[in-house]
Amino acid sequence: MLDKLQALLKTSVNFPSPPAIAQQIIALAEDPDSDIVRIATTISKDPGLTAKVLRVANSPLYSKRRRSSNLRQALVVLGLNAATTLALGFSLVGKYRSVKGKGIDYTRFWRKSILSASAARAFAEQQGVGDVEGVYLGALLQDIGMLATDRVLPDFYASLPREHTHVQLCAYERERLGIDHAALGGWLLEQWRLPESVCRSVAWSHGPPASAHGTPDGIAAGCIALGGECVEMLLDQSLGNLEAIAQHAEEWLGLDGDRLTIAITRIVNEIPETERLYETALMPAELAVAVLDQARELLLIRNLQAIEQVTTLRAATEDLEARAVALEDMHRRDPLTGLYNRGHLDRVLAEEFEASTHGGWPLSVVFIDLDRFKQVNDTYGHPAGDEVLIGTAQRIRSVARSSDCVARYGGEEFVVVLPGLHGSDAEAVCRRLLVRLRNTRYELRDATLTVTASIGLATHDDQHPFDSVAELVDAADRAVYAAKKSGRDRIVNFATRGTGSAGVGGVAAVDVAADASAPPRQASI
Repeated sequence: MLDKLQALLKTSVNFPSPPAIAQQIIALAEDPDSDIVRIATTISKDPGLTAKVLRVANSPLYSKRRRSSNLRQALVVLGLNAATTLALGFSLVGKYRSVKGKGIDYTRFWRKSILSASAARAFAEQQGVGDVEGVYLGALLQDIGMLATDRVLPDFYASLPREHTHVQLCAYERERLGIDHAALGGWLLEQWRLPESVCRSVAWSHGPPASAHGTPDGIAAGCIALGGECVEMLLDQSLGNLEAIAQHAEEWLGLDGDRLTIAITRIVNEIPETERLYETALMPAELAVAVLDQARELLLIRNLQAIEQVTTLRAATEDLEARAVALEDMHRRDPLTGLYNRGHLDRVLAEEFEASTHGGWPLSVVFIDLDRFKQVNDTYGHPAGDEVLIGTAQRIRSVARSSDCVARYGGEEFVVVLPGLHGSDAEAVCRRLLVRLRNTRYELRDATLTVTASIGLATHDDQHPFDSVAELVDAADRAVYAAKKSGRDRIVNFATRGTGSAGVGGVAAVDVAADASAPPRQASI
């Protein structure tokens, strides 16, 4: 019977191969030379698919630092692999959601598929799985074997009792077909040339074999299987299988009751956003919350004997994690000012320049050099100089955003990285800094001291693009040098436009006067 079924699937006109757009996405996923342009061009052929990918990129489920306003930015935010996988899933679901049949409740079928994908992703992220979106796609397609069987054998599932369990369904399939829908689905996706890992995770979606426990493939399959069981529990509004779910959570993923509860809570909380992404009703929120509350209570009772041990272990783990975070942060900080050090700054600059270039948003870099700082050390001593450096660091942090990177570049030099700010906005930040530095008084020995700064600004954007992060940094450095030469206590805004006598070597700059109330005047580098 199995050979006959597979032959029918290969030749059936009722269950065709993936739609054209999905076939193109599969081909791109196999091509190691695929890039943003090719993938964006393919996805953009389907306006509905484009809208879904943009919606995902801006969804709280995939929240990033910056909002995507176009498909290219969405691909950068999501990453090529995740974007390709999500687009493929949307394409396939969009193709087959309109399918109807006699023996399958297709409304419930797609509710379970979509919710299971969300649930599997929650478990995959909790487990630290590398290819989370591969798990998501596998979960979305885990019951595709049922759909395939129903297409070529329309009356096959009609003989099942209306109220049947998943275990009964699989036994029914194996008895009559020699295979269940999970294994059949894995075979079908192989014919579609989907990634081997996705095919295997679907084939194992009723539970990974014992030999695969703890392996990447076994964990991925465990996330899908456990997500499917949790969704079945929610849809059926029944806690009869909760004990089996808890046992599988421990067996497949090493999850205790607390972590299982956290995952189920996340699954329920994400239902409204998942409904928005797929533009469909999945289940009433009040019913899902009611099941969740009961599940929490039962899992709490189940773990009551281990509460003290779990609490102690969690406290120790959190303490170790906090120490690790603190130690890592300490290695990224300048010990005197508490700002980021040069090594961390270099990494941030490289990452932000890459993101700015591919994402199409501006990146401003500010160099700050204290004026006549050597005289402070020579006249008042190094402790006084340290006080000025610490005070300057505090003033810089006070005008920067939490998302900006503020670093000590070396000596009396500081750098601020301003992602997403154009030159005019970055210049406003610099003006506020100049005013705060001028208004800061240091009581040193018998004297009151004010230390100003020269500031250089350079911006990488569509109007002033730089070829490399080194060129951007050099431009900001040249701008601060120009500020020094122009009289100190001012800003020079570097621009890559040649404006005749306004610049030297084809470079134009804007000089902001030391008097904050005075209008900007032109100065040359």
